[in-house]
Amino acid sequence: MTFDLPMPPSVNALFGTNWKTKRRFASKAYEQWQARAGEVLRSQYAAFGAPGVHAPVKLTIKLGVNYQSDIANREKALTDLLVAHIDMPDDRYIDVLHIERDQSIEGARVTIEGSYAGEARSIGEIIKPIVDCVTEQQIGEAA
Repeated sequence: MTFDLPMPPSVNALFGTNWKTKRRFASKAYEQWQARAGEVLRSQYAAFGAPGVHAPVKLTIKLGVNYQSDIANREKALTDLLVAHIDMPDDRYIDVLHIERDQSIEGARVTIEGSYAGEARSIGEIIKPIVDCVTEQQIGEAA
């Protein structure tokens, strides 16, 4: 699945700090981008039939920015947006992440590769998480 999204703010502009309380908060620019990009993403995702994405996940991100901008500083907002708005596992399950500058596009283009709901998977892929979970429980009981 490939999504064309508005350019996210740099990670440097995502949060501010209230110096009195020392608490972090989402910046106005980040909140506005989340709202706009969330609508665009949900619309495009629905057009794909809203399939669930299963780990392992591979993301390719192309950003239409010049050399004034650090492309790695745009990834976090995009991956958090995907996890918040589509049926996809947490971003810690992204095994491969490829980010590239592509000035021929406007905004950000994100391609997700993974196994989708209803797609054939090996029995090992299905059983391994179950075995891992049971093993963790047995270790916890033995302690």
